[in-house]
Amino acid sequence: MQEEERELTFSDIIRIFKRRKWTFIIIFLLTIFFTVIYLFFIATPKYEAKQVIEYKSTSSQPSVSLGSMSGAANLLGISSPTDSGLTTEIEKMKSDWVLSNVVKDLKLVEKANENKSFLQKLRGVKITERNLIDSMKENINIQNIQDTNIIEITYQSSDPSLASSVVSLIYSYYTEYARNLYFENSQSYLKQVEQVFADVSKDYDKINMDVLDFQTKNKLTGVSLQGTSGSAQMVDPLINYYSETYMSMVKLESEKNQLEIQKQAIENNMFNMDSEMKEFILTNTEKDTPVKDIKAKLVNDRIELETLKINSPSSPRIGGLEAEISVLEKELQNNLEAIFSNNLNFLASIDMVTFNEYTNIVTQLELFDVTKQVHENMLQVIDEEIAKRSPIMYQYFLLRKEQAILETRYTTLLAALEQERMKASLYDDKFTVITSSYIPESPVSPNTILILLGGLVIGIVFGIFGVFIREVNDKSIKDYYEFQSLFGLPDVVLRSSNDTEKIFNYIYQKKYKKFGLLFLGDSKLAGNISKKIHLFLSSLKSSSMELFVSKEDEDFQEKLKRFERFKNMEEAFIVFEDYNSSDYILYRDELEKILIFVEEKVSRLEDIEEILKRQEDPIIVYIKK
Repeated sequence: MQEEERELTFSDIIRIFKRRKWTFIIIFLLTIFFTVIYLFFIATPKYEAKQVIEYKSTSSQPSVSLGSMSGAANLLGISSPTDSGLTTEIEKMKSDWVLSNVVKDLKLVEKANENKSFLQKLRGVKITERNLIDSMKENINIQNIQDTNIIEITYQSSDPSLASSVVSLIYSYYTEYARNLYFENSQSYLKQVEQVFADVSKDYDKINMDVLDFQTKNKLTGVSLQGTSGSAQMVDPLINYYSETYMSMVKLESEKNQLEIQKQAIENNMFNMDSEMKEFILTNTEKDTPVKDIKAKLVNDRIELETLKINSPSSPRIGGLEAEISVLEKELQNNLEAIFSNNLNFLASIDMVTFNEYTNIVTQLELFDVTKQVHENMLQVIDEEIAKRSPIMYQYFLLRKEQAILETRYTTLLAALEQERMKASLYDDKFTVITSSYIPESPVSPNTILILLGGLVIGIVFGIFGVFIREVNDKSIKDYYEFQSLFGLPDVVLRSSNDTEKIFNYIYQKKYKKFGLLFLGDSKLAGNISKKIHLFLSSLKSSSMELFVSKEDEDFQEKLKRFERFKNMEEAFIVFEDYNSSDYILYRDELEKILIFVEEKVSRLEDIEEILKRQEDPIIVYIKK
């Protein structure tokens, strides 16, 4: 036998499974049996209740444009309540306040403590409201269906009525929670605006009185007292220009904020991604790009190269293709580096519309900065010019400037108050119920078909594993093919222990006078075969063959006498039951041949290996079963 491990062939594996088929069948059937037991007697059926709702991104509440809200924030110095996104609303549905009310409404703490498991009772576990809230957070599933505003709220329980109630109550308490939270935020916002509005209104009334008093005192009768800077007839065109320029700057700042937001959104979507994602987008856009063309050429050349290597390995075209591929790869790398080094190049390569929009925004922002600087310089020039012309006119100008600023703040605050009050009066839920929760009739788990299929697969895997475990642990010769592959062809093959005539014929043909029989197997089999051989040989008139049997417990003196008698005989044979016996060592040099009997499914591999190392050129007799 070779020292290294022998690799199994497919035919070896087939023979292993034939030998161990009952091991495989029993393990497979036991696995299926336990799967069925689990499925129908242990597993608890779970029912899933579901409610489908639609998120109204723009509700029936009065809307406020981004520009107006941004401008209001700049002028007022306060933050207004904004509509939260879909993700935030989903998290609100799983908030402690919502789930706590569901637990209390359904009296889940009392029910859980009444129906504790045996182990929980044994350990003295007390289930609290916090435990149930945490458990519900893990088990409740609120999922946004991709590319839609549809939300599915699902919950699984062994009690179908409870599952339906939990889903329904979660949405009900969320609606109450969202409504209360909105009005709390709205009232807080209104309180801030009203406080600021009261101060601004007071200052605005005062500045109006100051302007009127100044006009009366200084007899500026050519000035209208209507209050709005746009309708006032200024004493000097410079003052009118100053007021219009100042209001333009306020409007300009609001528009600039909007553009900054749009610019940031484009940069976040297009620029802040890794190179692999940029390359993927670049090569999968509908627009033809140099990168896309190069990659297409690379794919075609590589396919052609691999085809030539298989069909025509000596073709001169192979070298040319490899050189061309190397050049294309370098060109692709240079193109990608050139594009990725400049975000605008990348944007222009994948989306010209967005590129034009982005460059237009950047241009406008640059122009806004220029315009703002011009306005600021002009206001400073006008301020200085008016101050030079007349101290009285300059004082009047300053009063009117402050009046215009306060007027803008006053009208902005008043509009904000009216809008927020209108939104509160017309409040509408952010979701519309598409499908209400209902009591499920069929369980969603355990999945009978899936578990049975899993049981079949596991049964097959365990069966295979069991077969190979038994095969590895079985150290005996399994069959004739194994013996042949490990030790070569035996000299004699017996179909069974009764096929002894073959051995007799072999011994008779070889004309052995003194030989030994070594049995690596059943001692009873050794006795039967040796007696039959002796009977055959004794039946011959020319033979006086005598049978000797090794006896380990025999007296030493008797052993020596028997050995001397064996030596002096012309024809004799001895039966050994163990190659480690003292008789085997004593007799083996007196024997012409040793016949080693290997019994299928009984003789051990290590015994065969050991005896073949010790005994030179033995006769191997293989006994099949």
